[in-house]
Amino acid sequence: MTITWVLVADGSRARLFESTRRDEPLHQLESFLNPDVRASARQFTTDHPPTVNESVGFARHSIEPHTTLRSKQTMRFARTLAAALERGRTERRYERLVVAAPAKFAGALHGQCAKPLRDSITAEIHRDLVTLSPTEIHERVAPLLEPTVPRSEIA
Repeated sequence: MTITWVLVADGSRARLFESTRRDEPLHQLESFLNPDVRASARQFTTDHPPTVNESVGFARHSIEPHTTLRSKQTMRFARTLAAALERGRTERRYERLVVAAPAKFAGALHGQCAKPLRDSITAEIHRDLVTLSPTEIHERVAPLLEPTVPRSEIA
């Protein structure tokens, strides 16, 4: 019996499912929320942007950060998900991993995963399936739950 975990995620929430057989419904293991992404950036920033001094003279200029607050929060959420998946991998709770996430968030998630975890991903779907019911998610990922299906990527 091959155990497959299915992670369905976007930048603000994620759901982790387990499947033991293709013809059985998915069993939800855990749900993750990133409430900071939904909050407005104004709640987390100060009234004035940071400033720097001119190299010559007394002038000061405002500077914009290199990464947005939303990007930082998304990366933090991706790191949380990667840690949960890595914990499951090291505890041998699954053999195969299917990830369904929009391409941008999938890239953020890949950036937070170590190579052994990235290698355990057997299939990816670059779509946002978080709001679907478990039955609808199962319909979308069922063909990818077979152990004989080679590593694939569905756009």
